[in-house]
Amino acid sequence: MGFRLVGHAAARIDTVLLESALSWGPDAADRYARLIIRAMTLIGDTPGLPGARDIRGVKGVRALHLRHVRRLSTAADRVGDPRHVILYRVAPDGMVEILGLAHDRMRLSRAARQSRAEATEAGVDIAPPSEDR
Repeated sequence: MGFRLVGHAAARIDTVLLESALSWGPDAADRYARLIIRAMTLIGDTPGLPGARDIRGVKGVRALHLRHVRRLSTAADRVGDPRHVILYRVAPDGMVEILGLAHDRMRLSRAARQSRAEATEAGVDIAPPSEDR
């Protein structure tokens, strides 16, 4: 399968990593980047990954908290307390689309709708089903 970043996902990841570097240092930001990449790769391989869940009220969009991937890291790569959730969907062509990254304190349905709107603005056809409007 695989994955692709859509909408503002890449910019959001860059922002999170910059904030991480400023707050925790470049080594911590590198570990967080590796964790995010590992999570996206796992989602791309297995979209129904244990720990991933549907976002209520936002049909077709799922979320995976980075803490579910943290345990797969080596001790040297381990992130102490990952605080972000990856928002994604499976596109009609079967490819996983990474819609964005949200802080775990943000309401996921709001973050998912925002990420989906940003992807649509960027030209990605992910019109919401009528039940979620």
